[in-house]
Amino acid sequence: MRSYLTRHVFRAILYSESCNISYCPCITSSKLHHPRSRRAPHYNNSAPFRRSIFGFSRKPDPWLKEPDIDAGFDKMLDLTSLSSMHDRPPPADELIEAFNVFFRNKLHKNEPLQEIQAYHAARTLKYLQENNQEQEGFGLTLEDLEVARYALVNVPRDELETHNKLARTLFEEIKNRKEADSSSIGPKDLLPFVAVLCQTGDALEARGVVMDSWKSSISAGGKRGRRMWTWILKGLAQEKNEQELVNTVAMMEKNDVPFGAEMHEIMTTFYASRDDVQGAKKWYSHPIASDGTPSYDTNVQIMRFCIRNSELDWGEKIFRSLFEINPRKTTWDVIFQWAAATGKGVDEIDRMMEVMVKRNPNGGNLRPDIDTINGLIEYAISKNDPYTAERYIALGQKWRVTPSARTYILQMDYRMNVGDMDGVRATYSRLLGEDVKDGADFPVVNKYIRALCNSRQVDHEQIMRVAADLNERKARLEPETISALCILHLHRGELPEIITLIKDHTYHYSMDQRAQVANTFITFILDENNSTDLAWDAYTLLIHAFDETAVDTRVRLMEEFFRRKRADMASHVFGNIRQHRHQDDRPTVEAYVKCFAGIAGTADVEALEMVHNMLKLDSAIEPSTRLYNALMLAYSACSMPDRSLEFWEDIAHSIEGPSVNGIRIAFRACEASARGKEKARSIWDRLNSLGVFVSRKILIDYLAVLAAHGALDEAFGLVEMEMHKPNVIMMGVLYNSTLPGSKRDEMEKWIKEKYPDMWEHLVEKVGWKETSDRTANHFDADGDEDLEEEEQGRDELLEIMSGLNRGKIFDIDRTIEP
Repeated sequence: MRSYLTRHVFRAILYSESCNISYCPCITSSKLHHPRSRRAPHYNNSAPFRRSIFGFSRKPDPWLKEPDIDAGFDKMLDLTSLSSMHDRPPPADELIEAFNVFFRNKLHKNEPLQEIQAYHAARTLKYLQENNQEQEGFGLTLEDLEVARYALVNVPRDELETHNKLARTLFEEIKNRKEADSSSIGPKDLLPFVAVLCQTGDALEARGVVMDSWKSSISAGGKRGRRMWTWILKGLAQEKNEQELVNTVAMMEKNDVPFGAEMHEIMTTFYASRDDVQGAKKWYSHPIASDGTPSYDTNVQIMRFCIRNSELDWGEKIFRSLFEINPRKTTWDVIFQWAAATGKGVDEIDRMMEVMVKRNPNGGNLRPDIDTINGLIEYAISKNDPYTAERYIALGQKWRVTPSARTYILQMDYRMNVGDMDGVRATYSRLLGEDVKDGADFPVVNKYIRALCNSRQVDHEQIMRVAADLNERKARLEPETISALCILHLHRGELPEIITLIKDHTYHYSMDQRAQVANTFITFILDENNSTDLAWDAYTLLIHAFDETAVDTRVRLMEEFFRRKRADMASHVFGNIRQHRHQDDRPTVEAYVKCFAGIAGTADVEALEMVHNMLKLDSAIEPSTRLYNALMLAYSACSMPDRSLEFWEDIAHSIEGPSVNGIRIAFRACEASARGKEKARSIWDRLNSLGVFVSRKILIDYLAVLAAHGALDEAFGLVEMEMHKPNVIMMGVLYNSTLPGSKRDEMEKWIKEKYPDMWEHLVEKVGWKETSDRTANHFDADGDEDLEEEEQGRDELLEIMSGLNRGKIFDIDRTIEP
């Protein structure tokens, strides 16, 4: 008899609490009761990380904790990292030991190799092959290679190109060694290689490998031979290669390979899943070797196929014929599901169960069991019918069928789907009393944690209890669950808990899974609804835990902190990029440009000096016109126009020469510089002497310089020359650039006399905005909804009409891109 001293009981004993049995076959449903709530230990203390008055932390820095990494994998990581930095790699003996420990551990645990693990293992194998020739077999025995080969068969659901390449390398090395010893490759060697090829998109090649060795070393009736053909069929079905799938069955028949029930299931399911009526009927009717019958899964798939495609008459014939021959128990289970699918109610299925028992009075096993009930529940779930699923559970209690862990897993799932969180909690407490095999409950418990995290009223204590249970069982939390928990802890300020989660789980993820968690932090940072402090916490966690975060993504985060007007944080982000250990992940010219542009938007002198010093020390960056433009913008914004104009001289003497935006930025610096009028005139004269086309934007910026330095007559004359037809934007910039007082009054009078319609447009549509000192008015560009004059538009006015920290009356944005 199965013991009920499960982890639920032991944990209750450990925490000195009473233990209630959630379900026992000896008691009826009316006597069921739930175990009282018990406090499970958190997977980490939830108190925020603080420092004492003397600067010593109350508990160790969580970042100092070693990450949970598979044994041996850390040394292979070191090899890749040190090689990329051109440093001395670990000793060969350490790499050999790491390689063997890693693959033996994987094989023992029957865990798949993630893509990133396969990548580093392949690099280690290649390194040993090329650099450890002094040891026999470069330090790895034939047995070592065979262990790695077997471990590789268990592949994850991920990008598998690296697994494919590693399998080929191992196979070739094993083949060469055996041929050197006058032995040959046999079915034992071929089977794992064929399995990996079929799972990684090369099933046709695997078929060729099998055919090349057929009959010479592989027996048609041998178990390994049949397994190879089964893998080939699975691979072709996975690749959706219908023609070669059919051809392969023909080749099997020609070579006397038995067509077993598993092969029958692959073929039938392939066509049923595609709703190919003729194909599904043909292959379901195909004879099975040794007078075999279709498997339970095949019958379930055919049942669902018939319902989807309105093939009820054909399905009725199949299941009626099965019913008439007094079928096996598993076939009865499918017949009950067929009855449910064709509209039979729970009571009618109950009567069918009675018929089954009466027809087999001496068949002790032909009674409804938990597999029968679970199958019916699964069907109800597939129809999104939780009410009927609950009735099937009650039907099981009527037949005195003890719910299994699978029953509770299904019940948690459908109750979560309808938002019955109280019901889920009750079912989860029952599930704790079950012995769950092979982590079958991990997916639904992960889903439960996510549902708790996303509920309106977050039950933090229950989340910690559930997470603690998985943690005690050494379960791997799914990336979506880690993401949900990290967001929960972020809002609670529990950074050490996040660090623990990351170190315990993400180092076992594939690169795509790690990116999924990293993207959670990135999205959190970019969400303007989250405070800057929380965004900074998220960034700190991201940069420590996900070193592989791309430069482009880091630059986006830098720009986000500039948007939040935190140049100190943004420049720190840039500093992290600059200090990255890999050269390829350090800032590009474009990254510097965006950083200086961000500094220009915040006018932060300290950030400007720090980043400019980084640029001076960065030998990998070749200055360009765009980079000099960004420096001019930043220094002008920080009230250093003369320093800004020094970069104009660098541009003017460079091979690349100035850009249109660079000329405009130079004029903007001239507008704020005490000697700017003379400098602007020299640039203007140079443009005219070279016959450079002067755009409207450049003209307006030059007019702004003249107006700012009081050269109104010169500005008026240039406007009246009509190099470009005057417009509202031009008039607005002239007015805003003129210093307040008599000069501004003169500018206002001139615009009213020469361009009264434009003045009226400025006053009535652009609007006035009162200044902070309440001594003058200025036009508010935000008030104009209809300003779309010529090609400039309303946004052009916003871009042109801004001041450069010269005590201007108007505070209107005039940003220019580098």
